[in-house]
Amino acid sequence: MAAFAGYCQAFARWKEAEEFISQHGTIVKTPSGYYQQLPQVSIAQTYLKIMNRFAEQFGLTPASRSRIVAVDSSKDTDDEMEKLLGGA
Repeated sequence: MAAFAGYCQAFARWKEAEEFISQHGTIVKTPSGYYQQLPQVSIAQTYLKIMNRFAEQFGLTPASRSRIVAVDSSKDTDDEMEKLLGGA
């Protein structure tokens, strides 16, 4: 449950940063005349990385889905070796 809450929090913060970027752009001119990237750009990138890590935990990426192994418990076997190894 905590992992899902963490994903939701990261999504909310990412979305907030992206909305700010949509309204104000990604670069601002400083008082000294230089152009500087807004902090919201790196904030959005950071939370996107966090969301991707959570997505991997939940099997939501193609690579993480390929690592999911499902055991077919419907097989009724009386194999003693399978029982010993925990397969049945």
